[in-house]
Amino acid sequence: MGNSSTKYNLNIEIIVLHWRDDQRTRQCLAALQTLDYPAHSITLVDNGSHNGSLERLIVQFPDIPIIRHQENRGFAGGVNPAIRRALAEENIDAILLLNNDALLAPDALWRLVQAMEQYPHIGILSAAVVRADQPTLMAGAGAFVGQYWTTPVGWNEPLAPLPPDVPVSVHTVFGCAMLVRRAVFERIGLFDERYFFYYEDTDFCLRARSAGFEVAYLPGAIAYHTVSASTRNVPGLREFYLARSRQIFFRKRRSGIEYLLYLLVAIVHLARVARWKVQRAHWSDAVGYVAGGLVGLMMPMEHKCEPQITREGEHPWKA
Repeated sequence: MGNSSTKYNLNIEIIVLHWRDDQRTRQCLAALQTLDYPAHSITLVDNGSHNGSLERLIVQFPDIPIIRHQENRGFAGGVNPAIRRALAEENIDAILLLNNDALLAPDALWRLVQAMEQYPHIGILSAAVVRADQPTLMAGAGAFVGQYWTTPVGWNEPLAPLPPDVPVSVHTVFGCAMLVRRAVFERIGLFDERYFFYYEDTDFCLRARSAGFEVAYLPGAIAYHTVSASTRNVPGLREFYLARSRQIFFRKRRSGIEYLLYLLVAIVHLARVARWKVQRAHWSDAVGYVAGGLVGLMMPMEHKCEPQITREGEHPWKA
């Protein structure tokens, strides 16, 4: 979409988080080399792989700066140092957080940047994330946050025929391919590192909205995502961190009587989900979910009551 006479007004830092699977990260970095928006730089973060995968990537992509962690710090702990380093550069206007199992279409970054320039009230803008194995289906546009639950938006639903360059407002977006303005980080800070996997992006989006920024996804900016690639090989691991992070997310937003009421709701929820999984013979998932939920309920944490978001319908903005 870009051309030689175009003025590139936003400088973008792309942060890719890598853990052990150099094949997927290689594909992700190769796709970034085809982007038609040149005003970007890339940082690769290794989340404590220690299996030779990072060294192989360095051979193929020697010019990409690297941040190495000695251990797996999860998503928030992994990307936060890279975000800090990017924000130390005054010329960086926005940061794109990209999963290593996601492939950006060549025009995706261009479309995201153009939308951010056209709609200055948007602080967080996600690509339209589709399933890599079924690209006509969305892999989640985001989530609606209720009083005691979250509901995915656009999960395994057909990609809607919406105007490609008009952002669609959603409660929260996922961190798979999330473009964040510099001003958002400067206003609300970085990702909460109490999360390891899951919910840190939802938490971040609600904090941004509470600070006055809008959150949306862009239908025409496509990212192809291999869903749960980092956890699918370990039975119960996804469920453990999903349940653990869920408790952190809701606990930090409640205090007093509301907090005690949530504890009751959470215990009932854990029992129901475990029973549902056992009935379907998903024993490792049931154990993982209950264990993660109990860890999330028992871990010490500050009770911070944050503003709640009232429900809004999903809608395109008007220029």
